[in-house]
Amino acid sequence: MWHYNGTADSIPYPIPGLAADILHMRVKGGSKIRSLLQFAAARMQGEVRNPNGMSLRQVVFTGSGRGVTKTITCVEILKRKVEGLHQVSKLYYNTVKEVWKSPQPGAPGITMERRVPAICIYLSKDPLDPQEPGYQPPQIISVPTEEAERHRGLQRKDTRKKSKE
Repeated sequence: MWHYNGTADSIPYPIPGLAADILHMRVKGGSKIRSLLQFAAARMQGEVRNPNGMSLRQVVFTGSGRGVTKTITCVEILKRKVEGLHQVSKLYYNTVKEVWKSPQPGAPGITMERRVPAICIYLSKDPLDPQEPGYQPPQIISVPTEEAERHRGLQRKDTRKKSKE
């Protein structure tokens, strides 16, 4: 039986100028979204403070391969929990080295390198450069008013089938 050991090369963030002590949420295919969000939201909302007594103002989420969709999901949910977040997203490729060890003692193993898609999403409470490729301004979350809901209800078409009489 061959034994697999996969490792991803660590590359610097594709977003220039990030602080060395920024909160980095590394999302993997098996990561639990709820756990990631509880950790990041508590720090961004000020429930958990850093050693200086301040809440975090920035976080970066990264994920590759099967973790890309979970990374995006985490970011979208966090943006709804913490309002006013500026965002910069970058897509890139990560090199993953796969090492397969032979079941026979002394026999050489197989080493392969694959390039897998990856994403890096930087969220900040502070304004970011809107000219930076991948920039998204904060979302404006509006609560529908009773009047707007009533107006929308009047515009709905009746989709029920009409019976022939």
